[in-house]
Amino acid sequence: MAQTTSPPRTVEPAANAQALPVHVPPVDELTEAQLRGHRCVWCANPLDPDRCIDLGERIAEDGYRCFPRACTICTVAMVHAQLVEHSATCEQCVDDGTLCAETAELRRTLRDGRRL
Repeated sequence: MAQTTSPPRTVEPAANAQALPVHVPPVDELTEAQLRGHRCVWCANPLDPDRCIDLGERIAEDGYRCFPRACTICTVAMVHAQLVEHSATCEQCVDDGTLCAETAELRRTLRDGRRL
């Protein structure tokens, strides 16, 4: 877990990764097991490597690499909520949601969560 004396670190998608619209909790709120992908970033339950969703490599402001993953239950619930929120505020989604890259990635992640 991050030290409480250091300023909160924010997590950004890795520079070489495609856009990762799935929002995860801030690094300073996660345990080492959550940052390494051994536990769900939302509920902290242990993860089965065959039945979890990879949320993509993230890099904190100080260069710390994180590999968040989530259980299928949390993925479906959290990504659905993010998709609804995004769709309501995205101008492209209002015009034609099929052309929005962020919506497409959120829908892909949601499908992956439902598949497992």
